[in-house]
Amino acid sequence: MGMSEVFNYKKIYRAYLACRKTKRGTENALKFEISLERKLMKLLDELKTKAYVPGRSICFVVENPTMREIFAADFRDRVVHHVLVNELEKIGEEMFIFDSFACRKKKGTHLAIKRLREHMRKITRNYKCRAWYMQLDISGFFMSLDRNILYEMLKKAVLRQNKPYGWKRDVLWLAKTFILHKPIENYVKKGELSLFNLLPKRKSLFYAARGKGLPIGNYSSQFFANVYMNKLDQFIKRKLKCKNYVRYVDDLILLGENRTELLDLKKKIEVFVKNELGLDLSDKKTKIESIERGIDFLGYFMKPTHTLVRRRVVKNLKTKIARIQISPPATYVLRAGLNSPFTKGEEKNFSLCRREMSLRTEGFWRQ
Repeated sequence: MGMSEVFNYKKIYRAYLACRKTKRGTENALKFEISLERKLMKLLDELKTKAYVPGRSICFVVENPTMREIFAADFRDRVVHHVLVNELEKIGEEMFIFDSFACRKKKGTHLAIKRLREHMRKITRNYKCRAWYMQLDISGFFMSLDRNILYEMLKKAVLRQNKPYGWKRDVLWLAKTFILHKPIENYVKKGELSLFNLLPKRKSLFYAARGKGLPIGNYSSQFFANVYMNKLDQFIKRKLKCKNYVRYVDDLILLGENRTELLDLKKKIEVFVKNELGLDLSDKKTKIESIERGIDFLGYFMKPTHTLVRRRVVKNLKTKIARIQISPPATYVLRAGLNSPFTKGEEKNFSLCRREMSLRTEGFWRQ
């Protein structure tokens, strides 16, 4: 038992394999594979002796789908992110609500859309009655997240587990290492540097208030976000008794039978996120509309009769495909890729998505 409960070669190798799935072709991943066993053993020793310290991050700004500041951790640190999340994932799944869909196994955007469709059908009694939706967003979520509140939430969940003391000690030490880590103290900027001047301060970790902010881009940050927002999920579902609710990171959708009901919920949620989480709702992104007018959510526009893919999603897809040297066999693979995600949803509704995608990319396929 003891330290081997968390830090052992089997677990760190498993974390490495998981990390490698999406990063194997990168320069840092290739460098790490040289003398792999030696590097994993060294990393394991640092974790066991508590000598591990996160390394330098790469900081850059992306423009799509919105302008964001990214801190990309070194491959070595990404492996440790997986070590931590592998230990905490089961705890998270036990406390997260069903209708939270970001960064969880067997969840994701397509299932979030499918679930929202189910809620829409339910509250409108199969679209026979009028109903309303409210869309809420947290202002500067990752930059406003209070690290001390987050750690206390995680600490409470870990200490409740029926696990050995050594496991709890090691997990909390590693979680605290990442939560309190300040990547702005050890980084290198890359990419289009002029974009940093265009980035709003509320979206930058460099301007985050003392004790606040998590880096966007880390695997651990995605899990921590769900832990942080779980308290709000529980409040909405258990206290406010809102049955028709879906959340993806900090994008919230609540359905109600009338506008007055949703306005009342908004007031209560606004007070809760301010007092309990130290966050603010974005007035600019708050919407309360009739479901008949459609819901713009996660790159899709959902109407009672059908679901459409947003133009920006198609544009981003075409941009990515254009970077690839496409051979005839690759074209068939890409076409299959366009079709496969939608088969996971409702065939009746998503067939329109496929048709929309095909029409909008028709010119591209002829090139």
